[in-house]
Parts: sequence; structure tokens; C-alpha cells
Amino acid sequence: MLRYLVRRLNLLIITFLAINLIAFVFQQNQTIYVASDDAWLAQFLNFVWHNLNGELGISHVSGKPVFDELLVFLPATLELCFSAFLLSFLIGVPLGTLAGIYHQHWIRNLILSVTMVGYSIPVFWLAMLLVMNSSLMLGWFPVSGRYDLLLEIPQITGFGIIDVFWLEPQARWPAFISIVNHLTLPTLVLAVVPTTEVIRQLSNSMAKVMNESYIKAATTKGLSKWQIVSRHALHNALPPILPSLGLQFGNVLTMAMVLEVVFAWPGIGRWLISSIYQQDYIAIQGGMLAVATLVITTFVITDIFTALIHPLRRREVYAQY
Repeated sequence: MLRYLVRRLNLLIITFLAINLIAFVFQQNQTIYVASDDAWLAQFLNFVWHNLNGELGISHVSGKPVFDELLVFLPATLELCFSAFLLSFLIGVPLGTLAGIYHQHWIRNLILSVTMVGYSIPVFWLAMLLVMNSSLMLGWFPVSGRYDLLLEIPQITGFGIIDVFWLEPQARWPAFISIVNHLTLPTLVLAVVPTTEVIRQLSNSMAKVMNESYIKAATTKGLSKWQIVSRHALHNALPPILPSLGLQFGNVLTMAMVLEVVFAWPGIGRWLISSIYQQDYIAIQGGMLAVATLVITTFVITDIFTALIHPLRRREVYAQY
């Protein structure tokens, strides 16, 4: 297991160096400078060291350090992504379990058909459709922003739904309701794709687990189907799909950056697009480094966590050495 952890950490380090190398090459192409190999290597190592210390440069537009701006905008994007993942599990796990149990039934075909439709809908088009109908026509949800403009919420963690608890008790509940109302619509749109992935992968994993011998043994003991699912099947079907769901974090983060433009969500995606329009190359470079590092770190942590909690995954790890 220790070797497996070392290999995953090596993967994280190598990927981080590769990302920095790409950013460094683009930075060098912007300047006309010819250096020897030793000087080039020293510059690259210095570039990596500065990035590790959070020294990502100064934005040409705002005049502020890029790292400080990331601390302001990145939590808003992560709040949106975490909300979407939570909703996708709350919806996807029951439906995926149901589709896996009835794997030769019309219920499975119905669930997977709806899942395919949801996966095929462009999130950008769905977001605009919901804004026009739910916000502009019906007035159910706010059109843009994270909370009402009249509210003053302190930036303690950057997560509005957490920072609201630093307000005075009489102002806390109205501010919380405002944050939830603003968060609902973009979360619903962003959760569509990860929900379909949870349903599809969990249904396949559950169908495989339901054919295992220990499930058949539990059936002969007189346990009901739902007792078998809750006690034996679900906790064996869920861990194998966690690494692939960890990969979905990159897709969700990318979609969130696109949806931030539609909902005027003050996150890193909207900030990056604004930086592209203003040709703020230092901000673009720092933002993309942060996003890429976050995605690969999430995948490695998810893979290690799966190996720690899932016996079959640990057996696969031990078999490799």
C-alpha cells in the first residue's frame, strides 16, 4: 500500500511539473530571449518554486497579486461544484441503485433513457432556458449573482453558505435564504451531467454486485431485497465508481466556468473569461495553473481514498507488486 501511495504522489508531482512546463514555455514564447540549457532549467525551477509559494504574478488589469484574486473567486466556483456534486449523489444514488436492482426490468430502461436525455442536453442551452422560464417569466429564482446586493456578507472562507453564520443572528436567516435561492438554479443545471454519470455507473456496479455469491447467500437467509441492498450491496457497489466520479470533477469545474457567464456568478470562470477579453496573460496563466492542479489533486485524492476504504481495490493494488 505504501508503494501505491508513493506512485500516486509521484503521478501528482509529475503532472504538476508538466503543467508548469507548458505554462513556462508559453511564457517564454512571449519574450524574445535565448538562454543556455542550464539557464533555462534554472529559470524553470525558479518558476515552479514561485508557483508553489503562491507567487503567480501581478495582474496587469487590477494590479493585485493573482493568488489573492484566486482566493476571492475560486471559493465561489467550488461552492457551486460541491453543491452540484451533493445534489447528484442525493438523486443519482437512489435512482442508480433502483436501476441496478431491476437490471432486467422496464424500470432500468426508463431510468437509463431519461439519463441519456439528460446527458445529451447542452448545459449552456439548459441554463438559458431555465433563466428565461424560471427567473424572468415565473420569478421563482434570482437571475444572477450569489446573494442580494443589499447584503454585506464577510469573506471569511469565501463560501457564502458558510460565511453567512458570521452575521448577526437576526440577519443570518434572511441572508442564508438569499444565498440558497441564488444557488439553486445554477446548481440544478450543473448537477445534470454528474447525476447521469452516478446513475449509469452505479446501476452497472449494482447489477454486478447483485449477482455475487454473498448476495445469494443473504437471500437464502430470508433477508428482504432492501435489507440486502442496504447492508451488503450498496457499500460494495459504490466504492468502485469513486475514481471515475473523481474524474468528473474536472468536467463539472469546466461546465461551472461556462455557466458562471450565464448566471453572472462571481467565480473563477467569469474572472478568467474577463481576463481573456482584457488580454491579462498573467492572470490567465495563474488561473489555468490553479484549475489544472486542483483537478489532478482531486483525482489522486479520490483514488487513494478508494484504495483505503475498498477491500477489492486494495487487493488490486497488492497484486500489482
